[in-house]
Amino acid sequence: MTWLAPLGLLLIWQWSIWREKHPEVQFSDWLRADPYIAGLIIAQAIIIILPLGLWLILASFFIISIIFLIKDEQQRKEWMQRKFIRSLALIFLISMHLISGFVPVSEPTGENVWGTPLIEESENSPAWPASEQYVWLLNDGTIIVETHFNTPGVLNPLLSSWGAKEYSQVSGAKESRFEEAASLLDDWAGPNAFTLESIHDGVVHDYDGEKLLYTHDEVMLDLLGMHPSGEMITVWKPTWGGEMHLLSVIKVGSDPFVGNPGAQKYVVDWLSNE
Repeated sequence: MTWLAPLGLLLIWQWSIWREKHPEVQFSDWLRADPYIAGLIIAQAIIIILPLGLWLILASFFIISIIFLIKDEQQRKEWMQRKFIRSLALIFLISMHLISGFVPVSEPTGENVWGTPLIEESENSPAWPASEQYVWLLNDGTIIVETHFNTPGVLNPLLSSWGAKEYSQVSGAKESRFEEAASLLDDWAGPNAFTLESIHDGVVHDYDGEKLLYTHDEVMLDLLGMHPSGEMITVWKPTWGGEMHLLSVIKVGSDPFVGNPGAQKYVVDWLSNE
């Protein structure tokens, strides 16, 4: 859907305009007559090999457009003549990718490792992009959160971890994911008493031969002042086709991941069932 549907929509839409206005011209010549529309179609056809997918396409489109508008008077005239159809092409493309964000995602696989999750449905999960989240509370007090969510417009896993990480921080998704898990940390304090402070916002670690990005946050308890009470490590595993898998491991105490960098023990077990 994220690959073929937008491409098909662009082609069908261009074909209908061609049939209405210039059927005496070859359809391929009609496409080549507007390099911007042709470029969008080509980019959509190869989107699965493009890092950051749709967002790279849009950035390139706007940068190239601005350069040509500044340097070439003829391009400025063409833009005035074709601005409606080019804008509509972008709207079609973006809309189809945004709609794909509502497609249901795969179920987390951690149940094969840690048994039945304590929480299977998240009340705070946004409808877009679609996601599934399971939470486990282990016997040693460790909290594990596995999340699968869509990455609309991005089908290639290259660089998608960094992009999804930035989106998670800006949108507040990281805090929402933690708050649900924090409800298991301390019943009398409540999840809103905890906040996250970044220790580092992205390191690539080798998990038994698979190199993945992970982030590291300190869990602060607001109790007559901010006090460190634990740490959270989140590992980002992108997949081909537009889905991101996350594993967050939350442990209480001082330096709880000493001897277990990047939550290696938990992540390797998880990856073996992915």
